[in-house]
Amino acid sequence: MSNRLESLRNVVERLIQECQPSNSSYFVTHLYGVSEYAALLAFRRDLDPELASTCGMLHDIYQVTAGTTNKHGKKGAKVAKRILRQLGLYSDEEIFIVTTAISRHRKKRKIQEPYDEVLKDADVLSHQLYNTGFTVTKKERIRFELLLVELGCKSAVRK
Repeated sequence: MSNRLESLRNVVERLIQECQPSNSSYFVTHLYGVSEYAALLAFRRDLDPELASTCGMLHDIYQVTAGTTNKHGKKGAKVAKRILRQLGLYSDEEIFIVTTAISRHRKKRKIQEPYDEVLKDADVLSHQLYNTGFTVTKKERIRFELLLVELGCKSAVRK
């Protein structure tokens, strides 16, 4: 039996090398980071960690393929749908969950479906833990503080 997540990662890594060779280390670091944080949060929230990890691997796929952040959630959902269908390893329901989460991941101040929230939170963790010396953005501050509490960490958010 093949591992779906590894098959997906191979596709994503190939796209990064083809489309973003000069930014490959950034995209690999960020996409794997979000994918791993999403799996951790899914375990904590009693969701499927593989599906959450899939959301994380694909959440910025439009940035990878198009080189822009302009509407990358909505447009990325379409790219992700095409990739997942081509792999032929995901059900229609799983593809819907992943693409919905991707299309909504920029709306950090809005509470939505469980996988949407896992992806948003994993993205925030990746942004904030990439370099803890960076200032927490206003739009991510509340979400980050709530994550620290959920994970049992003493709040260390900087003003």
